Amino acid sequence: MDSASVQLFGTVLSALVTVMVLSYLWRDNAAFRTATYLFVGVSAGYAGAIAWHTVLEPGLIDPLFQRGLGAILDMTLLVPWILIVLLLFKVSPATSRLGSLSTALMVGVGAAVVVGGAITGTLLPQTLAAMNTLNPAAITPTTGETGLERIINVVILLVGTISTLVYFRFTARQSPTGEAERNRLVLVTAQVGRLFIAITFAVMYAGVLMSSLIVLGDRLEELVDLVFALVGG
Repeated sequence: MDSASVQLFGTVLSALVTVMVLSYLWRDNAAFRTATYLFVGVSAGYAGAIAWHTVLEPGLIDPLFQRGLGAILDMTLLVPWILIVLLLFKVSPATSRLGSLSTALMVGVGAAVVVGGAITGTLLPQTLAAMNTLNPAAITPTTGETGLERIINVVILLVGTISTLVYFRFTARQSPTGEAERNRLVLVTAQVGRLFIAITFAVMYAGVLMSSLIVLGDRLEELVDLVFALVGG
């Protein structure tokens, strides 16, 4: 097949899958489920191929062929192979307990990576950015903010940051009757933080919706162009 035929086949296949996904607007049907299974299967296959070519083959398979049986004595190879073999025992319920060590290690390392990434990639940069907003020399030259506009932006940022943090404060004093009492100022501030959180989620949802509509418009435009190309051809 020449490149034009391959491109036409890919376009038709893409349009067919798009129609299968959009068929859910009518109701749940076999075409939509087939499209979802296809996406999940392709994603899993792609992830497996990436894991094989970037981790397993260069890190565990190639060293065995390059260094022979002597590579087994290398702890950096022996320990991963032992964990992989133990993980395979998870296939059978009778031996699944033997794979608990490998599973616990994967979950622990994964959780540590996620938490570490959230702290170093999100929490600390946002904290430093919030602190930097109080420094006129760091922000004003790049944004052009001056006078009242600058003051209003700083006040909004401070109120939003403080009230949002107060919203997640769940401690309370115990009253003589045994009921939990919270300071009225804390309650009011928490409600303001709740408003800021709602606005943030609304903006995030609007961004996701906008991106989805752009993708949908692109897919519909491609379908229309394909129909005109087939009819005109």
